[in-house]
Amino acid sequence: MPAEQRRRLLEQLPPERRKRVEDQLERYNRLSPEERERLREQLERFRDLPSERQQAARELFRRFSSLPEDRRRLLREEFRLLRELDRSERRARLDSQDLRNRYSPAEQQILRDYAELLEPPE
Repeated sequence: MPAEQRRRLLEQLPPERRKRVEDQLERYNRLSPEERERLREQLERFRDLPSERQQAARELFRRFSSLPEDRRRLLREEFRLLRELDRSERRARLDSQDLRNRYSPAEQQILRDYAELLEPPE
């Protein structure tokens, strides 16, 4: 989007919302080309989900976003690990004592819900 158009759109937002959008744009602009591509691919995969799975992903993201930043950082790393595992390895990881010791019950549920989104729909 051209800078002038972006500026006009941002001016229409309430101050708090505008600040959040500007912060997100700044973070996006700091990403490497590889990270931007990964983000683009994730968005495409999200758009390909059926609407009920999109809604589940949005709810999961809301719960994740409500966590303190230090906990979100830990869960992001766990998300990365879960993505790399196959289905049986993911289930074993989710049932592990290490995971139960490391994360609160609410965080464990976020991880389980995330793993469920990784599974192809039946």
